[in-house]
Amino acid sequence: MSKIWEYIKIALMNIRSNKGRSFLTMLGIIIGISSVILIVSTGSGVKGGVSGQLNDLVGGYVQLYAENDQKNSDYIEFTDEDLDVITEKIDHVKGATDMWMFSEAQTQSTKGTFNTAVTFGNESLQYYNKTKMLKGRYFTKSEYQKASKVCVITEKGAKKLFGSTDVLGLDVNMTLYGITQEYTIVGIRKDNDSAMKGMVFNSGDVELEIPTTVLESVYGYYTEKFTSFFIFCDSTEYVKSVAKQAKNLLEARYNIRGKEYIQVYDFASSLNEIDGVLNYVTIFVVLVAAISLIVGGIGVMNIMLVSVTERTKEIGIRKALGAKTGSILFQFLMEAVIITLIGGLLGIVIGIAGAKGICSLLGVLGLGSIEAAIDPVVVLAATAFSSMVGIFFGIYPAKKAAKLSPIEALRHE
Repeated sequence: MSKIWEYIKIALMNIRSNKGRSFLTMLGIIIGISSVILIVSTGSGVKGGVSGQLNDLVGGYVQLYAENDQKNSDYIEFTDEDLDVITEKIDHVKGATDMWMFSEAQTQSTKGTFNTAVTFGNESLQYYNKTKMLKGRYFTKSEYQKASKVCVITEKGAKKLFGSTDVLGLDVNMTLYGITQEYTIVGIRKDNDSAMKGMVFNSGDVELEIPTTVLESVYGYYTEKFTSFFIFCDSTEYVKSVAKQAKNLLEARYNIRGKEYIQVYDFASSLNEIDGVLNYVTIFVVLVAAISLIVGGIGVMNIMLVSVTERTKEIGIRKALGAKTGSILFQFLMEAVIITLIGGLLGIVIGIAGAKGICSLLGVLGLGSIEAAIDPVVVLAATAFSSMVGIFFGIYPAKKAAKLSPIEALRHE
């Protein structure tokens, strides 16, 4: 143990005596290790953050739609009765609704005219946005059936239109396709502040949710039949099972078993696909970063060869004084390992700091709460790998030094 410590001290002394060269030798290792740590930690953090936000937004529900094309001789359309049957007969279903979205509506108040996103659905639409009611309530099944002119507004929308959230019972004038209608506010829900919101939901300065039946009675849209709808489950774990049962149930109702006219869009599967793509991107970039480790290792080998040449006389003197071949080999190998290990540790520190900085910046830029995922296994692997690079690329110079003849070494000028 004392001999190993002696080798380490000699190696550190030689590194200190050539600080500039030693740092340049480490640079390739530092860049390679820091790149791997930064990419893996940032990638895992972004993947976890984005997947988490998307899961919060769309996890727990599934969309079924009729694939009506020229090959489909049976034109399939669904009704409210289908939704009721699914809700009643399939376990873990909170509700189901058709959905009609418009982003070109406008609302007027004393504070001005605002671009408005309006979503029409039945009372189960309340499960879509996954946000809590701030005040009041959601519109009821009775109000849906009666085509009551009521609406739910977001907190931000209430403040835009009225400058306050004390708006229950107030009327909102909304214009859609040239038709202006007054709606009574029955509830205010919290805004969905997720950075991924724009990818999933209908959004505008003001957001309203209104019974679908009003879309037909006021604006003349035929909504009694529709070709797609959403099913909301108690939990994400039931989505696949519920989707399969709903598909089988509808195929039986419309006598179209085996024709694949009804398709399922499972948002959870889409999340898995996104994860898969991000994994491939991470692997590719890590492989590219690994090239710099190889380049860094070659740099270590070259510098160690130069060091052997410069210290030929020293090697000759040590051998003449009785130093064994193994001790010379171990000393130079130790020096290579320490150079790469120090470079690896610096790379780890820089990589972790960089990953945290990038994730913080992404949060500031509006991608939501993203934290760098520092995996101890990756850090340990990076440390071990940097040592292995030192051993692999240091073995040749070390062997060359160990094989020097003491007579030839002492003659070296």
